[in-house]
Amino acid sequence: MAIYPPHRPVLGSEARAADLAATRAGLPSLVLMEHAARALAALAAELRRGPGPVAVVCGPGNNGGDGYGCARFLDSWGIGVRILRFSGDAPRTADARSEAALVGAGAELVELPRTAPEGLSEALRGVSLVVDALFGVGLARPLEAPYPAAIGLLDAAACPRLAVDVPSGLDADDGRALPVAVHADVTAAMGLPKVGCTTPAGRLHAGRVVELDIGLPRAVHGPFLRV
Repeated sequence: MAIYPPHRPVLGSEARAADLAATRAGLPSLVLMEHAARALAALAAELRRGPGPVAVVCGPGNNGGDGYGCARFLDSWGIGVRILRFSGDAPRTADARSEAALVGAGAELVELPRTAPEGLSEALRGVSLVVDALFGVGLARPLEAPYPAAIGLLDAAACPRLAVDVPSGLDADDGRALPVAVHADVTAAMGLPKVGCTTPAGRLHAGRVVELDIGLPRAVHGPFLRV
């Protein structure tokens, strides 16, 4: 089996430029998201503890799109899935909408009221893993309600936490919490690891960083290889 090589950490702008370079080279962005979702699902299946469903907490952007795709693969493999999102957080990008539309009826969807984030605690009861797909490298301002309270509840879950690309609430460039961030056990770096997950503060939130191959061409990811 081919092994995806390690890369140096990149800024959020470098990660976005790499994705754009791949799409300009002819690789559709939805294909990149599919690769990301499948690799994420395989990692989630490995990390889950116990027979309970995997909770995938999805935000409205492409980070959430990775989460919906992950949920679809897990459901396809016969692993129970519970998709959680706050009202008003339906997918807002074309790729994320496509991924959400493909999720089968076997995956439970729970929409939580924004005015009562404490409902997340009940929705997480009995799950075997939390996949944090709320926010990724695009986050550039402090989180507003209901997300700070939600992150506290995610951290309180009695199971491992897997963050998608960066822990939600973490600045991808400097590792600052905005103003709070998920404390992940594992962070799945999509294609390239992010600098914010490697700073002293960021490491406390990111946990173990695992680089996932999302199909970036060698010409795109090669310049970032760790030498």
